[in-house]
Amino acid sequence: MKKFKFDFILIAILVASLIIWIVAWTINSSKENKKAVIDYDGNTIMEVSLDKDQEIKLYDLGNGKTLKYEMVIVVENNTIRVSENNCPNHDCIKEGKKDKIGDVIVCLPNKIIIRIVKA
Repeated sequence: MKKFKFDFILIAILVASLIIWIVAWTINSSKENKKAVIDYDGNTIMEVSLDKDQEIKLYDLGNGKTLKYEMVIVVENNTIRVSENNCPNHDCIKEGKKDKIGDVIVCLPNKIIIRIVKA
């Protein structure tokens, strides 16, 4: 019976530690200065602060380069998402809002990758 009691206490301590770590990580990652890096075909075309609400329409990239499909990227409340895209599958729209460092939104038809990084 004592062995079971010791095992229960040990498991409870581990679970409590895990919960505390997850809460601390979530709070810490939401307070960090973050930005979104938008890459086209492996090259960075834009860096966007998540602190300022804005709407970005991407199609003409300059230098004669255009996306295959027009897309609209929305930054609001320290999150970023693709709100519109004329591509056939809309996977990037389905990915929803992203707000944590390391989060990624990918649009394969447009060769666009949106990454959240530390500012």
